[in-house]
Parts: sequence; structure tokens; C-alpha cells
Amino acid sequence: MLVKVLGAAAGGGFPQWNCNCDGCRRARAGDPAVRPRTQASLAVSADGARWVLLNASPDLPFQIKSNACLQPAGDAGARSSPIAAVVISSGDVDCIAGLLSLREGQKFALYADGFVQRILFENRVFRVLDKKFVMFSALMAGRVTELVDADNQALGLTVEAFHVAGKVPLYQETSDDIAALRADDAVIGLCVSDGVKRVFYVPGCGAVTEGLRARMRPEDVLFFDGTLWRDDEMIVAGTGVKTGARMGHLSVSGPGGSIAAFADVKLARKVFVHINNTNPILRDDSAEARQVRAAGWEVGYDGMEVRL
Repeated sequence: MLVKVLGAAAGGGFPQWNCNCDGCRRARAGDPAVRPRTQASLAVSADGARWVLLNASPDLPFQIKSNACLQPAGDAGARSSPIAAVVISSGDVDCIAGLLSLREGQKFALYADGFVQRILFENRVFRVLDKKFVMFSALMAGRVTELVDADNQALGLTVEAFHVAGKVPLYQETSDDIAALRADDAVIGLCVSDGVKRVFYVPGCGAVTEGLRARMRPEDVLFFDGTLWRDDEMIVAGTGVKTGARMGHLSVSGPGGSIAAFADVKLARKVFVHINNTNPILRDDSAEARQVRAAGWEVGYDGMEVRL
């Protein structure tokens, strides 16, 4: 199984278009220690020919342009694509907006749970995903689903969806009370397997539960929510007024952070993705990035490949 990181940044990308923080300035200037990143998404393949996208970020057209394996083959005819399926983990804009770039009458299978399917079906804009071409398939939490393409041909992969702590998408918020915004079915994690190896993709998560930890085995690879280094990061940086917890994201650092939460969980690799532009771990030469590496984690970047 081959996994490619198409994008490792949180919503807005890195550098973010309207951010003037130190990291964004250095990234714009071409500093080699501060690599630009597009919005979070993975591509997974069992055979290197047919690919499954895990989320469809707003940057998907650029990500396809940057990855030859996602482009039409030279002898494949006038219209073709190696993208056989897309699996969605939440209704956030940075997870679904890229679907609008897949509207040109190309067949693919689209997997989403009931929460996300309702968002797509109720929003008239997403009707551009013509059901004559796009096969909508339901994901059920706790159930292993065999991934197939729009012609019902097996892709050699399965996915298991499971609920993680999270909240409704920003555009569905009706108050600032985080308790009122939490929803048990709003965010899922994904476990993709080729029958032997497994990769976990959890780009958004508000808390690491014992149940989440217990799912993982020493041979697994984990791509996990790395949005903020500390809970009040955006407030301190002057780029926002919300804490990470208010946005539904667990911090990387601190006694309650993700590094601590997974400290005694043995995994083949642990990679942070969905990293906000203010997070200092995006700067390879920062003290925070060194702490991440010392803890056995990696900072994801666009173009990163993992073979399992």
C-alpha cells in the first residue's frame, strides 16, 4: 500500500493568503526550512494505478497537477483519471470543497457517512456531482467497507470509519458554546487497509480517548491532527480569537496534548497533518519541531510518501 500526502496544512493552507505571521513570511520568501503546504488530504493506492483520496481539499486541482500519479495516463483516451474513489471524514469546507473540482463527468465513487451525505445532498451546489457518474456510498461507523470504483470494481482496499471527538462545521455553528456545537457523528477517523497493513487518518480530533488508542497496533501508521501547538496559539499570535478546543482540535503539546496522549502507543510511524499556519512545527528549525521529532513524530509535508 502506498500513501501520498497531497496536503499537510489546515484550512487556508501555508502560507495562508492573509496571514503575516513569521512562518508565513518565511514560507513566501522561499526559506528552505519553512516549506509551503496545501490543505490536508491523502491519496492511497493498493496497486499504484488506482487511487483513493482521503478528503477533497480546496487545493485539489493544484495537488493533482503536482502529483503525476493522479493525472490521466497518456494512452488512456480523451477523458480518464486514476482517481477511483474519494472518502470524506467531515463536512468541513477543507474536506469537501475539492469535490466541486471533480464535476467534469468523470466516474468515481464517493464515500461519506450520513452526516456528510446530508450536507452534500441539501446543498444545491453539490448537485454538479452528477449521480450518473458519481456513485454515492454510505460509510457506517464501526463497519469495514470494501472500497470499489464507480463500476463496482474492487480497489484492493477497505476502510473502517469510527467516530472521534469533534464539532459541527463552522458554517453550521449557531452559538459560541462549544458544548452545544459538539456532535457525536460530525467527525470520523478512517482506517484504511490492504488486508495486511493499516493506515489511520484522523485530521480533525478534539480528544484522544482510550478507545481510539486501543484501535492501533505497533505496525500501523498514523496521520493525526496537528492543527495547533498550544490551545491559545492563534490568540497569542493575534490571528484569531478562538482556542483550539473551541475549534474542535486537540493541541500537539502539553500534558493533555496529542504527543502525551500517544506517548505509550507503539506505532510504526506517527505523522502530524492538518497543521495550522501559526503552528511553529512548520518551521523545521524551531524548538517545537525539534520536540516533535524527539518524541518520535514526523511533521507531514506535501509530497511525503509512505510505503506499507
